[in-house]
This record gives sequence, structure tokens and C-alpha cells, in this order.
Amino acid sequence: MLLRLIIITSLISCVYSEACQENDLVVKSTDCDANGNRWLFKIPKDDRKCDLNDLSLPKRVDNCEMTCPSGMHLNLLSQNCEICPPGTYSTGDMLEVTKWNTMPDFLTSDVTHGGAFNEKCNLTGWSAQGKYLIGKTTDSCTVILSMNIFNQKSGTITFTYQIEEYGAMAFFIIRNERCTQLPGGSYILGLTGSYAYETVTFSVPVGHNILQWYLFVENVYVQKLYGLKDPEIHIKEIRLTGTPPVTTCTPCAAGSFGANNKADHCELCPRDTYSVEGATSCQSCPKDQYSGNGSSSCSPRPPCKKEDYTSYWTSCDQHQMTQRKWRWIEPKICNEDTGVSLPQPENPIECHKCPAGTFPLDGNTCELCSSGKNKNDINLETCITCPSNEIPMYGLRFDNWYRMPSLLTLNCFNFFGVKCQTWERDLTSLRGGVGMHSDEVATLVLPINDGFITASSFDSTNKYSFYFQPPMSNTYVRIDFQLDCIERCQFSMKLVYIAGNEKTVAIWGGSSKRINHTYHVQDASAITFKWTFEKPGSRIHVQDHVKIYQIEVTNVKNDNAIGCQTCIRGVENGKCKTCPSGLYYSVQYDEINKTNIINCAKCPNNSIVVADASSLHTVTEACHTCEPGTIAVNHSICVTDTQPITASGFQYNLTEVIDRVHTVSSPKMFTPSGTGYYHEFLISLAYGKTVQCVENSTSYDHHTVNASICRHTKFESSSHEHRKTYSKPTRLADRLIRMVPSNVTAEFWQEINKNLTKAGWEEDKYGNDLHYIFTSDDHSYNCPRGHTTVLTLRCVFTENIEKFIYRVKDFSEYITGKIELPPSCPDGTCDGCTYHFLWTTMYACRMCQEHDYERILGECSYGHRKVHLRASWDCRIEHGKNLTITEGCPLLSKSQTAAVLLTTFILFILGLIIFMCHRRNKKLEYKYMKLVQSTSGKNQVTSCALESEGETDKGGSVYYTTMNNNNADNINNVDNYNRTRIKSPPSYADSTGIVLEPNEFLKNDHFTQMGFKGLPKVNLPPIIYKVK
Repeated sequence: MLLRLIIITSLISCVYSEACQENDLVVKSTDCDANGNRWLFKIPKDDRKCDLNDLSLPKRVDNCEMTCPSGMHLNLLSQNCEICPPGTYSTGDMLEVTKWNTMPDFLTSDVTHGGAFNEKCNLTGWSAQGKYLIGKTTDSCTVILSMNIFNQKSGTITFTYQIEEYGAMAFFIIRNERCTQLPGGSYILGLTGSYAYETVTFSVPVGHNILQWYLFVENVYVQKLYGLKDPEIHIKEIRLTGTPPVTTCTPCAAGSFGANNKADHCELCPRDTYSVEGATSCQSCPKDQYSGNGSSSCSPRPPCKKEDYTSYWTSCDQHQMTQRKWRWIEPKICNEDTGVSLPQPENPIECHKCPAGTFPLDGNTCELCSSGKNKNDINLETCITCPSNEIPMYGLRFDNWYRMPSLLTLNCFNFFGVKCQTWERDLTSLRGGVGMHSDEVATLVLPINDGFITASSFDSTNKYSFYFQPPMSNTYVRIDFQLDCIERCQFSMKLVYIAGNEKTVAIWGGSSKRINHTYHVQDASAITFKWTFEKPGSRIHVQDHVKIYQIEVTNVKNDNAIGCQTCIRGVENGKCKTCPSGLYYSVQYDEINKTNIINCAKCPNNSIVVADASSLHTVTEACHTCEPGTIAVNHSICVTDTQPITASGFQYNLTEVIDRVHTVSSPKMFTPSGTGYYHEFLISLAYGKTVQCVENSTSYDHHTVNASICRHTKFESSSHEHRKTYSKPTRLADRLIRMVPSNVTAEFWQEINKNLTKAGWEEDKYGNDLHYIFTSDDHSYNCPRGHTTVLTLRCVFTENIEKFIYRVKDFSEYITGKIELPPSCPDGTCDGCTYHFLWTTMYACRMCQEHDYERILGECSYGHRKVHLRASWDCRIEHGKNLTITEGCPLLSKSQTAAVLLTTFILFILGLIIFMCHRRNKKLEYKYMKLVQSTSGKNQVTSCALESEGETDKGGSVYYTTMNNNNADNINNVDNYNRTRIKSPPSYADSTGIVLEPNEFLKNDHFTQMGFKGLPKVNLPPIIYKVK
């Protein structure tokens, strides 16, 4: 073995017999150690040409802290900063990447898998795409981009990125050399949307650091279930400061040049020029060749064709003349010598006047009369002044294009800052898109900064802070245009709101005949209209374009008259005489007189007047119905209904719910790197009131999102500042569509119960849940219709109280309620586009009505008693309601009254009986007295008695017994008891019906037997008794 090494060494020494010279060597250095020292050493530029010698011996230096400014480099041998010569550049202590033809050496790409291996992960990762670096991921995969750096001093990392889809979650993390995340070194990257890039800056500490970009799918379940587009991130530029100074100047790349020394960057070669590496200037291409910006070579020019040039019109000169000319479409790549040439200019023609409501400011611009007529008193023939019996029609109308309206803004936008073809005036039309590339967008912007005119002025600042008021009827934006495209092209109309969010209202594609599109404005607030023309994903076709013939906006609040109109009832103080507030002019047909009668009519309930007083309207034209959940005030504005009444007759009081901003947070989640985060949702139910979600993850760039419901992501920061760090603000709801209970229809009840069950909640069994439904204008590839958010309010009493109390944190939450995210979808959405919240609270219970109270009666005392009211279990008692009332009552209860009445009746009957008996006794006494007073002893009555009950004659028959039984005259009137019926009583008797019988004890025979002889005979009265 030793012999082999000796032979190999001898062979090498024979091959490299020549020692390296100074010019053959390049200086390298080690990283700085803990003491601030490093080693310098020299190695051959080409180790095949020379051998190492004493010049290559390492040398230790202690200048690790030395830096050089941009345009200079550090000479390691002399330890001095030297100026970079022409054709080279230096960024000093900054590392910069702006081109992505290949993946830089200091960047590495990695892919991690989730719980199960996914073959699609092999198709993900990071790749250089020329103009940007793109990262792609799919479900169950995380793509990581790592950058291993050494910072000699504290610096910053700045990069420009784009994330379009809501399903993407991207993090930027700073780690130390041991791969430990630094305190406060984790940041969420927010969404940017389509056609937009975001630039962020973060601090980087001294020493070895690992910078990482993470991209993964936020909701894997939704991604798989709905097959959403895989998330992507585009990184356009990266700039890192604080790095060690460059030791050599970098030669300018081919296609660029450095004309001066001490350059910090190289300039791109312009069109039709080229350069090689390290060039100090660019060389012109031969006449028959062409090149684009930043080219390293030239290509042969094809023959010119008619499609390679376009026409344009010159500015109106002092004689009000304009001329049509032609020019080559930029960049020009064709050869005139082998093809067609530009046509000759046409004869000048007279410029037309500016459109109505504008005046010529100069040869290229028409200014609004409302903004310029007080400043300039010339050339105002197109500014309209109405006669005294008419009023102005305010608005905007652009129907000729000899000059450009000053209010319109024309732009051509691309991602990379390169100038592109803009719009061209064509006298009768405005042409856009000629010569555009597939990555360019031509935009036409029309701001309406003051909003639109309303039918009535209503001061809502005191009582109603948040309201909605539509403009007058017949308020619209109309655009007359035509598409002329061979390849794929697209023309769209968007609304840009004050908060910055956009809403696409119409899209057209391909070639089309002339289209007259009208958009009716629904909100009187300020807004901006934007039209865009683009050629997405298609090869360039230079002649594809859109022609705009006319743009008209009515009822603009800018005092800019575009015409005059008469009034129905005449003009008063410069305005039409109007109907009283809440009424509009309508026509009715008089059947008797066969004529039309103009009257002021009232809009239906819960609607507002949007008609003006210049014309007659139908109820559909004049009235705007407020959305369910809002109410009309004086038929002028729609405000949030804090006490809605459902179709079932149930009334709610949601004042405490609507007048506050509410917050709900998702469960804590973790990124693949272990960083904890959660979503925070801010909610406002007030009509027109917005909440604000923020982006404050960096100290360099803060921005906010305003919406009715929004979400931002809060992530854990291990810094000692304990600052709340939010990122990724997302707009979920811009406006309220409607508020309905579950049982508004059977179909809706079934659908909402299906969604509630899918989200993991109990279904609404009683149909009393209230659902506030919102929509958002934020659109994306996965959510082309924007976001929909549903907030369900549920009465706490309709739930299982034991389960609910178990979920709440404290008793106060039982009162105010608890807002929950779907248990099955903890990030708030189960499909990525529809968000759902459930708010269980006592405020969502219907208000108790009179029939819902059970009356518990107290004891009646002195005509008064207390009544205790007990409400039904499923309703809420009105605040301040007195549940104990005092009311009058009778002295006796019903049972006592019945007993008294029964007793009184019985007593009455007894008294009646006594009275009757008493009366009959009086009659008997009377008869008895008559008998006693009788002076005749003949046929004397010995006894008397009443006849059996029911047998007494009405006249009062009397039976009597006499002392003499031999009276033959009375034989027929004697009964079995030897009683005689008296038909005609003697003078000493009456007809009272008394029966007289003798008293045996008092007969004379008894006296004789007792020894009372010689006594005179005494006639004693008989004993009176009633016959049994």
C-alpha cells in the first residue's frame, strides 16, 4: 500500500511540475469564528494547469466585521474595499435574486408528507420559472424552501410574493444554525389575490441562520372533498442585507451592461440591442434582426404585415383639427424592406366638440363642467344650462373620443414593471388591447367619489349610525362596446368599493357583436367602476382588442349636467316640486271622466322611495323593498331591524346582539414546523357597520381589511414583546342579504337543518332559529361567487341546558351567549367558500307575549290580590316587565259565592215555607175566633181541623162534628169519622178549612163522673189540630 502511494505521488508531481503563479490563484476565506477571526487561503483557478506552492499557505485575519458599500468589493489580501470596474457590479453586503432561470445554490427545496404517503407529493416542490420562483403543494404535502445564510451584521430579508387561493397557508420562519426557531421568527404570509404581489420585510439577526418558506393546504378535508385548486406561491424577488461583503465584483450578465464603475446593478440592454457577459455597452442588432429587452443575441426579422401596425389620432390642434396616422406596434420585430410599410397619414379632419357636460381643457383632454366652468370661461358651449322651467340631469356621458375625459384613468399593467401598450383614441371609440401580451392587463377606471343622488335626504347621524340607502330609480352605468378577438381574450366589469375589495359583475369573452350592457346601481355610496381587458393563457395576437363606444352614468352627485328635464308639478327653488316624504308621483285612470289623474302614492310597507319628481313611476320603479332583517324609516332609508317580527308572529329583541362587535376564535392548530396558530373572526350584525382585521406580522408593512365579518390569523410569537401578531386578513362578508327564521319555508328549514347537521350541530327542531346571511365580493378560482357567511342565532332554552352549561366557561357566558365554529369544521368552513357560525344566547329567544304567561293568583284581601306571572320556557321576558301585578278581586271566591247563593236560596225556601205556614195558622186562628164568638149553641161545633193536604177546596172547606148526631139534614155530608162538611157554615163559623172536634176530657160527662155535679154547662172551645 505504501508503495502505491509513493508511485501515485510521484506521478502527480510529474504531471504538475509547474508551480502556480499569483494570477493563477483565487482567494477564498473561511467563515468567521467566535472570536471574529477567519482564515484566508488561495486555490488554483484551474487545478489542471499548475501546482500549489507557498503562495497558497493559509493566513489568519481578524476583520470579520469589515463591510463594503454597494459598488465595491473587499480585497482579502489588502483588506481594503475596492471599486468595481465598468462591466461589473457589487451589492455590497446585500444578496439579491431577481431572475430565476435556475435555482440558486443557496436555496434548497424539500417536500414532507402527512400521515399517509401521497404520490402527488412527488409532483410538488419549488422550481425556477424565469420571472419568478414557484412553489406548488397538494393535500397531505408540505413544500419547504430553505436558504442557508451567514449574516455578518443584523440585516433584513425582503421578498415579493403572490398567493391567490384562500386554501393556501404559507409561513416564513427564521431559524438558527441548530434549526431552532428564533423568538418571534415565525410569520404568516397573507393572501394577495390575482394579479397582485405583496412585498414584506423581516429582520434577520447576526450569525448563521436558516430562512424557510412553508406552503401547505390549510384544510385537507375540504381540498379532497371539493377538488379545489392546489395552492401556489410565486416569489418574484429576494433581497438579503447584512451578509459578508463580496470579495469579487460580479460581471454583468449577458443581455445587460455596466457603463460606469462602482455600479450596484447592471442595466438591461434595450430592444434591438444585445450584449455578452461583462459588457460595458450594448451592441445594436443588424437592420434585418431584432431583439427584446435584455437579450444576449439577435434574431432575424420577419416581413412586416398589416397586423404589425395600428392607427392613432393626433391631438386636436389650435385649429381644432386632428389627423389619423399609423405606427408600428411595439415592440416592432418585422422588416419593412421585406414586407409592407406604414400607410401615409390621412387628411386632417375637424375635431368634434367634447361630450355634453365637459369642455376642452387642451388638445387631448375634456374636463367636467362642474369642476372647470368656474375656472375657465371659454369653450363652454357643451356645458349645459337649463331654462327656469326645467332642472338639470346630473351624470356622466362619454360618447365621442376626440379627446380623453379627464375623469377616466387608462393603465396597462403587468407583473414585472415593463411598459406595455395602453389604450388608443379612435374618435368614435376607445380601443384597448392592441399588441398586449398574455401577462398584461389593460384597465379603464372611472371613480364616482361623491356617490349617487338619493330620492330623499335623511339625517341618520343621530339615531341610526348604520344604514343603507339606495340611489334614485333609473340610476345605472351603461357601456356600449364590442370585442374583436381571434385568440382567447376577456373583457370584464368590476366594482371597487371604498374598502378596496372588488366585485366582478360581468365577464365577456371571444369575439362579439356590439353589446350595450347596463348595470343598475343598488347603493348610493361612493364607488369606482373598473373595466379590464386581458388575454389569459393564450399566445400573443397583436390585433385582438376591445372597442368602447360609449360610457354613461346617471344621477351622479357631482353637479355635472348632461341634459335637462321637466318636472311634473313644476320647479321650486331650482328643484322639482315633490310629494311629501315617503310618497311618489303616480298616475291613476279616472273611469268616470276617462282621464289620467296624477296623485302622490305611498310605497308598500317596509320599502323606501327611490323615485324623483321629474316623471311618473310605477310602484316597482319608485319603491325599493328593504331586505329581510331591515326596516324602512320614513320610507327613506333601510336600517337594521333590532326587533324583527317573523311570519309566525314571533318578535325578537336583538339590540344587545346587533350593537356590538363580537369575536370568536378557532381551536389552536399547528403548522408542520410546530408553530401554533388560530383564526380569529370579528363579527358585526349592524347594517353597514364594519369590523377591521389587520396585518401586523412585520414592522415594515401594515394593512387592514374592513368588512361586516372578517378573519385574521393569530400565530404564536416567542418574542419577549408579547405583541399580538396577526396576519392573513380575509374578508368574509361585505353586506347583509337577508335575515330569516328556519321555518320561513319548509324547503329552507330542511336545507338549513341539513347544513347544521353537517357542521356538527343539532338541527333546529322548533324552527325558531334566526339566520343572518351575508355575502362577500372577494372572488377566487376556488370561490368564483365569493364567500357566503351564515350566522345562526339560537335560543339557549331550546338546547339541552345541561350540555350548554357544560360548554360555557362561566355563568356570564350563559347570559351573553356563546358563538361557536362548526365542530366538524373548526376553521369555520366546510367547503372553503361558505362560513357558518352558531350563536346560542338568551337574546335569540323570542319575546314573551301575553298568552305565554301563566297566571298564579294570590289570596284576595279586601278586594285586591297579587298575581304572579310565570313565562313559558321557550321565550324571553321583556326587560323591565313587572312579573307581580295587583288587581281587583271579589270578596268571595266562586265556590264561596256559590255556597252563599245556595244557602240564601235554602233560607229563602225555608222562609217561604214558614211564611205559608204562618199565614195558614192565622186563618185557623181567625176561624177559631169566629167559632168562639158564636152565640148560638145549636149545632155547635165540637172540633175542627184542616182537610188532608191537597184536598182543601180553594174556598176553604171545613169539617166539624156536632153534639147532636140526629140531624137528618146533614146525613149526606157526614164522612166515616162523623165529620160534617159545611157547605154554608153558620154565622159563628167561617170557611177557613178548620175541622173542629170535641174534647172528650171536657165533656159534661167527665165533670159528672168527677163529682162536679150541679155545675153549669160550659161550652169550651175545641182543640185545634191538623188531620194526619
